[in-house]
Amino acid sequence: MDYELTGEQKEFRKNFRAFCEKEIAPRAGQVDSQSAFSFENLRRLAATGFLGMPFPEKYGGSQKPLLTCMIAWEELARACPSTFLSCGIGSSLAGILLNFFGTEDQKEKYLIGLIKGEKVGAFALSEPHCGSDMAALKTEGRKKRRAYRLNGAKSFVTNGPIADFVILIALTDPGAPLDQKMSAFIIEKDMPGFTAGPPLEKLGARGSPLSQITLKDCLVPEENLLAKEGGGYLCAARAKEFGRLGFAAYSLGVAHACLEESIKYAQSRMAFGRPIAHFQEVSFKIADMQMFVDTGRLLLYRAAWIMDQGLEASTDNSIAKLFISEAATWCAANAVQIHGGYGFLKEYKVERLYRDAKLGEIGEGTSEMQRMAIARSLLGEGF
Repeated sequence: MDYELTGEQKEFRKNFRAFCEKEIAPRAGQVDSQSAFSFENLRRLAATGFLGMPFPEKYGGSQKPLLTCMIAWEELARACPSTFLSCGIGSSLAGILLNFFGTEDQKEKYLIGLIKGEKVGAFALSEPHCGSDMAALKTEGRKKRRAYRLNGAKSFVTNGPIADFVILIALTDPGAPLDQKMSAFIIEKDMPGFTAGPPLEKLGARGSPLSQITLKDCLVPEENLLAKEGGGYLCAARAKEFGRLGFAAYSLGVAHACLEESIKYAQSRMAFGRPIAHFQEVSFKIADMQMFVDTGRLLLYRAAWIMDQGLEASTDNSIAKLFISEAATWCAANAVQIHGGYGFLKEYKVERLYRDAKLGEIGEGTSEMQRMAIARSLLGEGF
């Protein structure tokens, strides 16, 4: 097996890392402290082609392999987890669903603007009473002539307050089997009956706005049906697959940043006449961080490679997300520990990374859900 990146991928990583360090990372602290999404970051990322990496050239993308996308996703998450969450996961999920299931008219209307950074997208599945348990969804869409009337509520919608459009899953045939009872809709922010709530106050990733969405007799024209009626389950499954890969990249970026901050601090902080890097209590923690980062990157790249081959990757995505997210929280906790009292101060980057890290174990399926999925793949549905 060849684990070496191509020359083109190495050059891409070098250039994109330099871009992130110059244009994105310096504003990461401000994005967090102001709890405000950076539209300037969005515009700059669009100019680099980042927003169009997974998508066909005919819509303004560059059709890069997912493995190359993972390089960019890690670097952006390393520079600013909030920006990656909104631009790399939040908007990209909507774009990926449009690319797989959208009509040409839908792609021209929404996907092109998304790639240019002119539109912000979002994906809405979870509901207040059941999370992302698709069997328990209650938001419903009833056909009325050439439109659907939608009623219900969605929770924890990344980009909810700023999205120009949302791809939303709703029941259209509640009595049908699970994989046929729901549909996906493209809902624009100015459609009557659609309301995005105010941004929710969060522990971390504060620069990526999150809100509830409410639908009250929201009329959605039938041309805004994504895929076909009853195709919502497949759309949601595809979103989960890419979302888990995205959160694995998010956590890897956070873990990598923790490692770098710890190395820098351990080499400069003096105690008892020498840098604290000389003490095993510190150096062993840093060694373990490197181990977690390298192992996590291999798992992420493997999952992306499997998807690039068109093979089933749901279990591999769960393994990558589970390992890297838990490794990231460990790295963040120990980065704060290495910094001591300074790690508890907001002026130090590790304080923010410590708050950002926890989301990786929760978003797009908790660690417990990932373990259930992995166990089911090994033991069968009956267990």
